[in-house]
Amino acid sequence: MTTRFDTNMLARAQQLAILALRFSRVERVTRHEDGVRPETDSDHSIMLALVACDLAPPGLSKARIAEYAVVHDLVEAYSGDVQTLTIDAAGRLAKEEREKLAFARIRAELGLGSWVVRKLASYEAQVEREARYVRLMDKVLPKLTHLFNGCCAASRLTDRAGFIAAHEAQHLKLSCEYGGEEWATPILDLLRDAMLASEAAWVDL
Repeated sequence: MTTRFDTNMLARAQQLAILALRFSRVERVTRHEDGVRPETDSDHSIMLALVACDLAPPGLSKARIAEYAVVHDLVEAYSGDVQTLTIDAAGRLAKEEREKLAFARIRAELGLGSWVVRKLASYEAQVEREARYVRLMDKVLPKLTHLFNGCCAASRLTDRAGFIAAHEAQHLKLSCEYGGEEWATPILDLLRDAMLASEAAWVDL
């Protein structure tokens, strides 16, 4: 009996696998607990899926949250990770442009019918509550990694005063953006707690 291969399905699986492997090689500015090993985009996405699903407010779909967590940074497979702790307006604009081009590349490679493309587009649109929740929870995670390693990555970018000032500005911005959404209140509180804990863990290099 001969084995039949569905070449279209196999090619598609290979294409997605290559994208996933490329994504897993993207190194973030943040570090593991040892302060040496870079966190990868795959590390970050799995952490986000676990934390976001486990702490999901009532009324939000954990299934949708997990889906958004998986794809939320996928454009970085082509655009790379950019630190935003000390980013300026020009740097943020350049980051957005690179990510738009990266999304266009993924869309061209996978096609409009791809679940990955549709889910990524939905995340970027930030209409569904689950997408907005994942984006807000995403801001919590770097504080956790800073906490684990004494802020060694952050201390290469700024001093403690700058770190605290960046936190205050970010929390104010996100509070204005999400403050009217009932589900967001405990997450904004978590973000503040994570910020304070990471600030307390700061160790000067």
